[in-house]
Amino acid sequence: MSFVDCFRNMSRGMMLAGSLFAVSACSGSFDTDVMSIFSGPKAPLPCPQVEVLPGADAITIFREGEGRDLVDVRFEGVITPVSGECQYVDDETAVVANLILRIDATKGPAATSQSENFPFFVAIAQRDGKILAKKVFSSPVEIAEGRRRGAVQEEIEQRIPLTGIKTGYDYVIIIGFQLTKEQMGLQS
Repeated sequence: MSFVDCFRNMSRGMMLAGSLFAVSACSGSFDTDVMSIFSGPKAPLPCPQVEVLPGADAITIFREGEGRDLVDVRFEGVITPVSGECQYVDDETAVVANLILRIDATKGPAATSQSENFPFFVAIAQRDGKILAKKVFSSPVEIAEGRRRGAVQEEIEQRIPLTGIKTGYDYVIIIGFQLTKEQMGLQS
């Protein structure tokens, strides 16, 4: 092989390497390496599933005393997840889920104020139903003067450590109202 042929082969190799560099530089990702061009982008890891516990999606708060008719209702509430996202952190050894949930409140005939605190919980469970952690929160809902309904959005962050080969898919985030025994018996 002559010197000119060797030079041509070297210049072709340099143009190919330059093209690969240009393609990787335009990809918009800081963690791109030359081999990722051939293997494709890394698939995103799954987020935990978010569920409202059946029967804990609504709450009725009665005035003090024995009465449990419609005229005894101070407030009623409904809880729903609005949106959420997750992010894997610490070299994918934990997943952080950010949730936004909404509590809608309706003022009943026995209400004596324009606001009520609604107790709700967020629990982390394995897919088999085993509860790993639970925390109870209280959210005040203010209802404007002259109105019967109001709402509040709560932003909740949950950090789930991942062990072994588990991902967010292996977990469920459960939300609902923290009901008393009496309220559990009254829910339909």
